[in-house]
Amino acid sequence: MSAYEQYAEEKSKIDSYMKQQYVITGVREGLSGDWLELKHPGGDEATLLVETADARKHFANLLLKQSLAP
Repeated sequence: MSAYEQYAEEKSKIDSYMKQQYVITGVREGLSGDWLELKHPGGDEATLLVETADARKHFANLLLKQSLAP
């Protein structure tokens, strides 16, 4: 899998959670990537491993937007 394909797959997963109204509640950094901790208003929780730098930039932008939302 190319680097772009991996990024596109990770971005798609992140966007899918966001469309389902999940919010990012935490980020844990590790040697293999960052673990996103997500929570749905209904109580469901999920974690997602993000390995590519571009996908990390994407979720960082979403996190900033989330923190600025009223």
